[in-house]
Amino acid sequence: MRYTVTNACLSFLIFTSLTIGQELPSKIRGYKLYDARVTVINANDAVSQKDSQDATVRILDPAVTGLSLTGAIVEVGAEITALKQSGSVDFMTCRDLRVNGIAIEIEEYAYPFAFKEGEKITLPTPAKISIKIGNLAKAAYKELTAPKKDWAVTGTVFVFGKFKKFGFNFKRVVPVKINLTIKNPLNSIKLDSQ
Repeated sequence: MRYTVTNACLSFLIFTSLTIGQELPSKIRGYKLYDARVTVINANDAVSQKDSQDATVRILDPAVTGLSLTGAIVEVGAEITALKQSGSVDFMTCRDLRVNGIAIEIEEYAYPFAFKEGEKITLPTPAKISIKIGNLAKAAYKELTAPKKDWAVTGTVFVFGKFKKFGFNFKRVVPVKINLTIKNPLNSIKLDSQ
């Protein structure tokens, strides 16, 4: 009896260690997963176009566009340069996006656009980020006690689209890991003092 329990526990541990390594499924929303090499940089970084990269994304400076009792809205644009292929993006979603360790929500980006190999394009509409009041309070406390000139942004953006290769369109989703610093958009807010 002891031998079977030990084998069962060992089998379970092996199975769990194998499934933990497989973070993403092979398909998401009907799009096959493709692991492209995408470099994400902030607005001030220089673009280094390496032969091994598929694309470069330059995140433009964020802007606070709304403050309310429920939270804040920040808009962020991006410039994208596809280095190895052309295609079109249907929509984008985000997972586990954080700014200075604080979770934020970003609306699904539902503005399709096309891109061509070697050409730089700008997103047709900036992405909208919502910061809920609870997280805004945490961020405000951190900003008051230890203000930062730059913010650390981490997370994953999933780019869903059709990518051209050898004259054919392939329906793919590309996970783009983000780990960069951006300018603090709160430094641009000026309050009236009367």
